[in-house]
Amino acid sequence: MNLTKTDNPVKTLIILLNMGGPQNKEEIHPYLKELFQDRELLKLPFQKILGRLIAWRRTPKIQERYEEIGQYSPTKAIMESQSVEIAKKLDQVHPESAPHVCVSGFRYISPRPGEMIKKYQQAEKIILFSQYPQHSCCTSGSSFCDAYRWLDKKQNAGYQHKISVIDQWWDRADYTKLWAMLIRKKFEEMKEKHDLKDGDIRIIYSAHSLPESYCLEKGDKYNEEIQGSVNRIEKVLHENGLKHEGSLAWQSKVGPQRTKWLTPSTPQVIAETKQKAILMVPIAFTTDHIETLDEIDIEFRGYADKVVDYFARVDCFNMEEKFIDLCAQLVVEHMDSGFNSSIRPCCLNCEGSDCASMREYFGSKPIRQS
Repeated sequence: MNLTKTDNPVKTLIILLNMGGPQNKEEIHPYLKELFQDRELLKLPFQKILGRLIAWRRTPKIQERYEEIGQYSPTKAIMESQSVEIAKKLDQVHPESAPHVCVSGFRYISPRPGEMIKKYQQAEKIILFSQYPQHSCCTSGSSFCDAYRWLDKKQNAGYQHKISVIDQWWDRADYTKLWAMLIRKKFEEMKEKHDLKDGDIRIIYSAHSLPESYCLEKGDKYNEEIQGSVNRIEKVLHENGLKHEGSLAWQSKVGPQRTKWLTPSTPQVIAETKQKAILMVPIAFTTDHIETLDEIDIEFRGYADKVVDYFARVDCFNMEEKFIDLCAQLVVEHMDSGFNSSIRPCCLNCEGSDCASMREYFGSKPIRQS
């Protein structure tokens, strides 16, 4: 990809922030090295050295997992397609800020946010749009800090007046209704296909885990926002007549296994299931990647096969039209607000070296503390 300055006219640039994922075997080790050396994600003694060692040891296992699913990360391709549709939608519904260009900016793999800002540096406005609906220091915070560090360098001065961010949109009614629609669709399909009743299906909401201390001691509100998302979705489902048990569980422990992680774990919740069927909801993810295609679809399915008769997963948003509409609506509201940035405040016992400076740089005006 040519990341030099483009001459194409751009009035508004939207950069969708996500972790990204390796596109081939050769990218796995560099991706993992970036991940385990990220101090916003996890803190290790001698981070550079130990992070490099962990990445080296984990690489063969991750290569096996990608071979299991028969493809490398689909995140980049999906988000490129999402970007095209979001820009097209914005050109239609908000012509005063057109032409729009929407691109991806990944935390651990190219293209990084800084690369995209440099490529489209002539844009009048630049919006960093977090694709993590629930804010965590390890996800949204890490991506915003990564962009901030690039922007704060002397040679990259001059962007502050035209850059803003969109963060934390888990508590919107349209986000809740989108999940409820997708869950109900798959729920009814399971009932019809396998001749099940509502009570025969347990809905398990699975989210990426964090060390317990991040939330209970440092004060990251991620776990509360995930639980809040589940509560809102369950309320809509019950209002629509579904009679079922819904449970929250935590997956993907990235880091030292001796650390105490958020509980209950997804395998534990699966093992305790008494119903005939399990419907998994990847509540913290907007696009498919290794945690959905391998960890849920293969690993967790294997656990479920021992305790239930039927297992299914609700699709991620991916190219769902209502998700494109939601993203466009979030951008429109942000532009109509005067491009006001609102990032969740620093954790009560913040340990990050760049968290406060990042928020100050983006002119964050927090409107709520969940």
